[in-house]
Amino acid sequence: MEVQAALLKYISEELMDNAIELNAEDNLLMDGMVSSLGMFRLVGYIEETWEMKIPHEDLVIENFRTVAIISNYIQRRLENINDPAKSESNKAS
Repeated sequence: MEVQAALLKYISEELMDNAIELNAEDNLLMDGMVSSLGMFRLVGYIEETWEMKIPHEDLVIENFRTVAIISNYIQRRLENINDPAKSESNKAS
């Protein structure tokens, strides 16, 4: 399952009880769709599902505002994990 689709499914079913139709551009926190506790659950889901550890410095609203942004963040992290050279070049910039 694609990252964005998996996130939409998890958030809709587990964090929102399918209460409303969720799309990738909805602002999860500002629109009150996901609580702060829900965001912790989401981070745990991401770490478990994609076998990554999200560093504390990355736990900022800019990385978790919408499903589209979260999906892009995960894909960038996975690329860096799978290609250590990219990770090193990102640290240098």
